[in-house]
Amino acid sequence: MCANDGELIMKIRALVRLIAAMGILLPSLLSTSSAEANLFSLSVHRRTCSQATAYVSYDGFSGGTAPFYIAFTVDLNNNGVFGEVGEPTLFAEVTGNGSPLVIGRRLTFPNQREGAFIAVTAYEVDGEGFFVSGPLEPVRYSCTNRPALNATASNTGIVPRIAVVARVFVNRVEVYSQPSAASTLIGGLGLGQQVDVIGRNARNDWVQIRFSGGTGWIMWQTQARLSGAFSQLPIVG
Repeated sequence: MCANDGELIMKIRALVRLIAAMGILLPSLLSTSSAEANLFSLSVHRRTCSQATAYVSYDGFSGGTAPFYIAFTVDLNNNGVFGEVGEPTLFAEVTGNGSPLVIGRRLTFPNQREGAFIAVTAYEVDGEGFFVSGPLEPVRYSCTNRPALNATASNTGIVPRIAVVARVFVNRVEVYSQPSAASTLIGGLGLGQQVDVIGRNARNDWVQIRFSGGTGWIMWQTQARLSGAFSQLPIVG
């Protein structure tokens, strides 16, 4: 074997070792990147059967399309879906300028019976309704009418689902059977009325809602405001 052949074999062996090392390292790097979160350390402090004050830590960095919003919301009926109609969601706008913050909101909701379980979570969305961070593992507590003041951290071990709710801001919105004004008119919604949103059409200008024990469609963009992660809605029409 000549010297050149020996050098070639050594280079090949070094390349094989490098490829093997990358095979171990690359998945680790990818998993670390995807696991990064802008929100963390959710905790609930003062809490009763009608209020809960929640805090999250925010690292000051957000990806996506500005503006960015941190949302706090609750699950009152213990179905694992947070922010449905009757379950308040509060938003805090953040700038994503690199300055870490602790952000809190006090959620107020209909008084629950003493001993009922209430869960709180938080998440971040961008200006187009895409999740930026979270939703975080919820904090769940058994409520009392006397305020509990000790801080309670995430304690459920679940990944919460986030509802999308439409709130009407015009005098009347017509509800149709399909995502078209040429379909059957089945009713209407009044100013301030809220409904759960369960789907959207491919053009994103109509949303499917729960309506009168069934479903219906509204053209929402100039008639209603949506809360929740709109981009997560399934395309069903």
